[in-house]
Amino acid sequence: MSASSFLKALPFEEIVGQERALAILSSALRSGRISQAYLFVGPEGVGRETTAYSFFWHLLCEKKEACGDCLPCLKFLRGVHPDLHILKPAGKSIKIEQIRELEARLQLHPVESPYRLVLLPKAESLTREAGNALLKSLEEPPPQTVFILIAQNPEALLPTIVSRCQLLRFRPLSRSQVERLLVKRFQKLPEEASGLSFLCEGSIGRALKLSEKGLLEELFRFEATISSGKPSQIVNLAEVMAALGEDLPLFLELVLLWLRQALVSSLGLGEYPSLLPPSPPKGFIVRACEEIERAFFALEANLNVELFFLSLLNALAHLWQSAREAEVTPAGAGAT
Repeated sequence: MSASSFLKALPFEEIVGQERALAILSSALRSGRISQAYLFVGPEGVGRETTAYSFFWHLLCEKKEACGDCLPCLKFLRGVHPDLHILKPAGKSIKIEQIRELEARLQLHPVESPYRLVLLPKAESLTREAGNALLKSLEEPPPQTVFILIAQNPEALLPTIVSRCQLLRFRPLSRSQVERLLVKRFQKLPEEASGLSFLCEGSIGRALKLSEKGLLEELFRFEATISSGKPSQIVNLAEVMAALGEDLPLFLELVLLWLRQALVSSLGLGEYPSLLPPSPPKGFIVRACEEIERAFFALEANLNVELFFLSLLNALAHLWQSAREAEVTPAGAGAT
């Protein structure tokens, strides 16, 4: 079944880099010993959600092999199977009312399959009250119900929830695995795939976001604006950054990656990727990293994002100018 199906499900043999997790799930399918709750932990974009859907696909298939042809498979892949329940945050969190509504549904018998399947793709967004309510279902799960919770770290969940789940860890992919996937499955040019595999830190999802949402182009705009220090460009960039919305944290991570790669390269400890903008002045890098790290905390507060970044970009432009002036003076050159 193609990756363009409604749900992000693939046959197990097409999931790359998560052999241990797949071996455990395949063994459970063969033996019929299905745990009633699983917790998939690891970085975003490495296959956690795809694997969850693929496991559910096997459970719902009439042949138990994710054939893609039977009626349950077709319903599942279109996202309309009545025994699949996907619980996503309402706003920023999963609330207790959502858990209570789910519990009411789980008291009913499965409609068409032997299982009722529940997926929480962002389990760390459970409020404490919702987590405690979910715990009751995990402690005394309704018959024939399978839960999969997905989180980046088990520490983000109540310890009692973690203890009720079978924990499966998902690892970042290697650069070569990411590069091959980008070329073979997502039809990226080899040169672009090579650069993206360097930048994405083992996450195919991150690589695709960087490519498809134009974040690399915005990074070049960021470098050009900071290095020029022109007020009109700074104002425009602050507007652009505010408009990134939920992609803004990923963009800030990309800025940090650019700065760190520049530092590593300046110390002679690694290559500088050609996909990145020109390297900034050495004296700019550390202080700029501190400012960008501060921005992550600011995003958690209810600040005016555009005004905050207008101030931040002005500060970075002054840092850049100071670092550049230090490099061209005899004292600065000697210090460097």
